[in-house]
Amino acid sequence: MSNTDLTAADVAFLERTLELAVRAGELGNRPFGALIVSANGDELAEGINQATSSASVIAHAEIDAITQTASPAALIGATVYASGEPCPMCSAALVWAGVHRVVFAAAEPDFRALLPKGPRFALSCREVIASSGQDIEVVGPSLGTEALRPFGRAA
Repeated sequence: MSNTDLTAADVAFLERTLELAVRAGELGNRPFGALIVSANGDELAEGINQATSSASVIAHAEIDAITQTASPAALIGATVYASGEPCPMCSAALVWAGVHRVVFAAAEPDFRALLPKGPRFALSCREVIASSGQDIEVVGPSLGTEALRPFGRAA
């Protein structure tokens, strides 16, 4: 599926992740948001990056959403929407969770320069997921320059 093939629901869910990302930034975190939609289209959970405001350096938006999902079994076949390309840690967690699809708005190379210095990895979400041998669709970047809006608020 190409980025131009996103459904209206895909776009709406991505736009919600941008709202969540802005909220994360307002709380003093890097601006990332995520949400999970079940295989039958029900929203399961939302998450925001809390790695700065919490005591956990792994409190990324995707991890937050995964841990808020009521049932791990509900993650099987789900779609994860993310405001920014999931990092290698989050990409691996999505594989372990059994999701079927990952859709992200902004690509890491595009938001890298807009964030404060920090650790960076040369592995993309696609590369991490492809190395798992699981059949998980990765779609993104999506939404063009609109995807970078939350990063204008980055500290």
